[in-house]
Amino acid sequence: MLLLNNTPANRNRKPSALISRILFFFAAVVFVASVISGFFYLKSLLQTDTIYPGVTIDGVDVGGLTPDDALRLLRETYTKTITKNAVILIGPEGQHRLPLKDIAYGPDYVNAVDAAYRQGREGNFVERLKRVGRLKSEGLHIKSEICYNKEKTGNILDSIIKDIEIKPKDAGIRIEKGKIKISPHENGLLADRELTLYKINKSLENRTLDDVVIGVESVMPDITTEMVKDISFKLGEYYTAFNPENESRSHNIRTACAKISQKLLLPGQVFSMDKMLGERTEKNGYRTAKVIVGNELVDGLGGGICQVTSTVYNAVLLSGLEVVERRNHSIPLSYIDMGRDATISYGYIDFKFKNNSDYAVVIEAEAAGGQVHVSIWGKRPDRVCTVKIRTKIIQVIQPESVETKKDETLLPGENKVVKEEVPGYVVEVYRDTYDMNGNLIKTEKISVDRYQPQKKVIHVAP
Repeated sequence: MLLLNNTPANRNRKPSALISRILFFFAAVVFVASVISGFFYLKSLLQTDTIYPGVTIDGVDVGGLTPDDALRLLRETYTKTITKNAVILIGPEGQHRLPLKDIAYGPDYVNAVDAAYRQGREGNFVERLKRVGRLKSEGLHIKSEICYNKEKTGNILDSIIKDIEIKPKDAGIRIEKGKIKISPHENGLLADRELTLYKINKSLENRTLDDVVIGVESVMPDITTEMVKDISFKLGEYYTAFNPENESRSHNIRTACAKISQKLLLPGQVFSMDKMLGERTEKNGYRTAKVIVGNELVDGLGGGICQVTSTVYNAVLLSGLEVVERRNHSIPLSYIDMGRDATISYGYIDFKFKNNSDYAVVIEAEAAGGQVHVSIWGKRPDRVCTVKIRTKIIQVIQPESVETKKDETLLPGENKVVKEEVPGYVVEVYRDTYDMNGNLIKTEKISVDRYQPQKKVIHVAP
């Protein structure tokens, strides 16, 4: 037999269980709805087109703004807060401006806003949510990068430096007919470009826009008054004679003298005659006159400059200076003794001497009255000496034969001597130095020169 328990307690238990199930159902529905709602909220949060809260750029809160709005706000704020529109460069005699607009100076807000917008938008769903939460709770401060055109900055600085810098001026000395005129040197001003540019970049990049003092220093010239003030003594001089009626040759002699006169040589410097005279061309001031080629006199540009070179050579020897390079002519000359001449040919034969003294020397050269006059001036030595040059023929070389040439203008049996034979020579050259009492204190063998013999030339009938 089935017995049913229908007591009041049992009757009350059924509605209570039903209510529990209903409440559980509704709770579950609410939970699911909350989860779904939260999911969609978080999803919508991650899909926003604004910068997440908590982000600032250069101290400006850009959270909740779109990139365009953030960019606009930053630029407006920068315009209101910037106090200078140029960096002032302070020079030795005034101020100069480096306008910010000329170098496109300003914060790079585009990249800063882009970096701000990327916050919370990298990684998976959970990583992004965590990052957004940290931004809100901890914040993120972004500093924009200062941008400007460094090339233009350097160019503007260069133009300012060009106005500031002063080239130093050498001391000058001019000697004419024994009268000496000295013009003092002038110091220059040199700007330290690298240091100044470093300070400008630091001022710009630190956003301080502080004034910058342009670094300058005084610069002395290569030749100072101290170097030339004691030039007052004629160390040596020499003369050679020329025919002033030979107009072209005389012109070349005067031209060569003008090119070398007043040349200053500091201690240790080497003088090059070839370099000083330059290329022998009409453009360079030379004319056609007789020159020696292959033991013969022929026409050539610059004829006569070897006489100036020879005169300088002797003045150098008498001054006690050091001859570095010199070559004699192939045949004896009429204007100077054998062993005392010096030839020159553009580009491959030169005459050089060195200022081997401790003080500067000056060349004075002049062609006038049928004479080439060259003097070497310097500081009066502590011990004044007399220098003499002597030559010694050690060998005479006779021509080996007679040269004959056919001449159509001669009648049968006739002949004509066109050129007499000239012997050749070997010559030794010495420099003797005497003290003030006339005592020989030094002898130097300067050179051994060879002059070629010249054959007798006879023209004969064919």
